[in-house]
Amino acid sequence: MSQTAIISASRIGGLRNSKPRPIDIVDWAEANYYIKETGQPVKLAPHQAAVLRYIFPKGDSFPFQTVIWSQPKKSGKTCLSGIPGRWAAETWGRYQQIFCIGNDLAQAKEKAFEFIKVSIELNPAYDRHKETLPDKWKVAAESMECLATGSVVKAIAADYAGEAGSNPAISIYTELWGFIHKDALRFWAEMAPSPIVKNSMRFVETYAGYEGESELLYSLYETVVLKGRQLTAGELGEPGVFAEATKPDDPIPCYVNEAAGMFAYWDEGEQARRMPWQQGEAGKRYYASEEATQTPNQFTRLHKNQWVSAESAFVPIEWYDACNNPLPLRPGEKTPLVMALDAAVSGDCFGAVVVSRDPLNKEGVAVRTVRKWTPPPGGKIDYDGPRQFVKDFCKQHNVVEVCYDPYQLHDFCTRLQKEGVVWCNPFDQGEKRLKADKGLFDLIMNRKLRHDGNTELREHIQNANAKQSTQEDTKLRITKKSETKKIDLCVCLSMASFEVLRLNI
Repeated sequence: MSQTAIISASRIGGLRNSKPRPIDIVDWAEANYYIKETGQPVKLAPHQAAVLRYIFPKGDSFPFQTVIWSQPKKSGKTCLSGIPGRWAAETWGRYQQIFCIGNDLAQAKEKAFEFIKVSIELNPAYDRHKETLPDKWKVAAESMECLATGSVVKAIAADYAGEAGSNPAISIYTELWGFIHKDALRFWAEMAPSPIVKNSMRFVETYAGYEGESELLYSLYETVVLKGRQLTAGELGEPGVFAEATKPDDPIPCYVNEAAGMFAYWDEGEQARRMPWQQGEAGKRYYASEEATQTPNQFTRLHKNQWVSAESAFVPIEWYDACNNPLPLRPGEKTPLVMALDAAVSGDCFGAVVVSRDPLNKEGVAVRTVRKWTPPPGGKIDYDGPRQFVKDFCKQHNVVEVCYDPYQLHDFCTRLQKEGVVWCNPFDQGEKRLKADKGLFDLIMNRKLRHDGNTELREHIQNANAKQSTQEDTKLRITKKSETKKIDLCVCLSMASFEVLRLNI
C-alpha cells in the first residue's frame, strides 16, 4: 500500500441531504476495495480500522469537517485515503461530488484517485473494453461515475478554478505540506465543506511539512494536535490496536478539536512504523538504506513524519571525499568538455569548473579543472583574468559548451560567443537549477562523481546547504550555510554536471 491524493466529484444538484446508509466503512472496504498488491479487497490493520470507525461512525451524522491522516512513508495512507471517497460515492446518497486534489493534476491522478480507480478495475466483474463495472461504475482518465448513485469522483489540481463554488461531499487532499502558493491557499478556502451537503468534509493525507513554509498544514496541525485534545485508547474503543496503548487511559496518536470540527491521526517517530513490512529485519534493511541515501531532514520528515527545516547540509562531506578518484586533464586532450561559470560583481568569487563524462561510467561525471578568482578586500573582481583563462583553455581543449548564471555573466559570455571563442549557454536558475542541484546530490551519493580532492571545490561543497523544494521531494536548491560562506564552485559543478549528462557527447 502507498500514499497521498485528494478526492473530488463534479456533479451539482440532486438529493444533497440524503442520509448515509448505516454501512460500516471497514466492512464495506474489506468487501469492495480491491488493492493491486494482492488483487483482493483490502485487509485493514487493526489501528487503521479503529481510526476509520472513529472518524466515520455508523449512522447519519459524522462528527468532523476536517480530518488529517498523517503517517511516515510506506504506511499505506495513500491507499487508505481512497476508501472514504469511493465509499461516499456508493453509499452517501445520490449525486455526491468527491474531489481528489493534488498540487497539480498529475499528483491528483496518481494518489487517492488512482487507488479508487484500481479498486474498481480489479473487481472480477470489471469490463476493461467498456471501462465499466456493470451497473456500478464508469471509469475515465480524470473522473469516474458511480452508476448506481450518479455520484462522481474527479481528480483536480489545487490551482484549478473551475470547481470553485462546488458542493463537495468529500475533498481528499494529498500532501498538503506542499500547498504554499497563493492559488493553492485560495483553493483551500474556496473548497470549504459545503453547508448544504450533509457531512461535507475535507480528508487530508500528508507527511509532516517544513517549518516556516508549510504554513497551511502547520495551522491545522497547531489547531488540532498542539491545541486540541489527545485521545486515549479507551475513547477509540479498542485498546491494544496501538502497541504502546494497552490500557484504556493510555494516550494514542489521535487528536480532536471539537470546537473546530477537526480530527487528526498524527503518527510520528520510529514507533509510527506499524505495518508488517516496516518491521523486522526487512524493515531494518529498508530504513538503513533510506537513511544512507537521503539528507537527514528528508529522512526525518519522510520516515519519522516529523517537522523539519527546509534546509540541511547539502551532502555529508564523507560522501564527497569517497569520490576522490583523479582523472588528470592532459595538455591538448580533446575529450568533449563542459565548462560552468558562476560569479558576482563583489563579495562572492568568480568560479569555473570543467567536467567531462567519466570514461569508465557514461552515467558518471569527472571533474577535470577547477579555477577560482577572489575579489580584493572591499573591491570587485577583475574579469580580465577569467576571460583570458576561458580563451586560453578553449584554444587548448575541446570545450563544447560554457554554461553560466546569466544574472551577472550575460555580457561576459555574450562577448565570448561573439568573438567565436566558444558556444555559451545561459543556465536557468529556476526549475533547471533545482533539477541540477538534486542531480549533483545523487551523483555524489551514488559515487558517480570523480574528482582530485581540489581543496577549494571541497570547501565550497562543505559550505553548501540543501534547501528542499516544498513542491517536490525530488528537487532541491544548493544554498549558503551563511552569507560569509562561498559556494560558487559547488554551483558550477552542479550546472556543468547537468549539461555534460544532458548533451550527447
